[in-house]
Amino acid sequence: MNCNPNLITAFEDRDEAQVAVDELEQAGFKSNQIGFAIRGTDAIAGGMITDAEGTKDGEGAAKGAAAGAAIGGILGALAFAAIPGVGPVMAGGMLAGLAGGAAAGAATGGIYGAMSGLGASEEEAVFYQREFDSGKAIVTVCAGERRAEAENILHRHGGYETAMHH
Repeated sequence: MNCNPNLITAFEDRDEAQVAVDELEQAGFKSNQIGFAIRGTDAIAGGMITDAEGTKDGEGAAKGAAAGAAIGGILGALAFAAIPGVGPVMAGGMLAGLAGGAAAGAATGGIYGAMSGLGASEEEAVFYQREFDSGKAIVTVCAGERRAEAENILHRHGGYETAMHH
């Protein structure tokens, strides 16, 4: 999917990345406009794949459903791909195809290949590959005319990025 601009954001806190993805979906961004990727081993170890918390009582159930909304969306459709030299990668939304395609044998695999596919410069792609390798979550948004809105959501949850092309 060709998109301009593509916002590519790294998150120190994977839970915050998940909340940002949730909020983007609630704001009306479609799953093919949002991408999410973390290293698969971290995802399992970090307990990312969990049921919504607090579903025991009525109020908790409502909160849990809201908190777990993304589980049914992008995070529910996460694809695991074992990428040579990178290990397991968990990706959802528009990154799932890119990371998965890279896993299928492209020489520049992994997040680097996915970032290049999204139009990042080589320098940016290297930056995100490094962030990813160190365990950060990567969230991408094909924002188009809603760039400011998407940036606002991402930054509010601690997302940061290199200067993306316009």
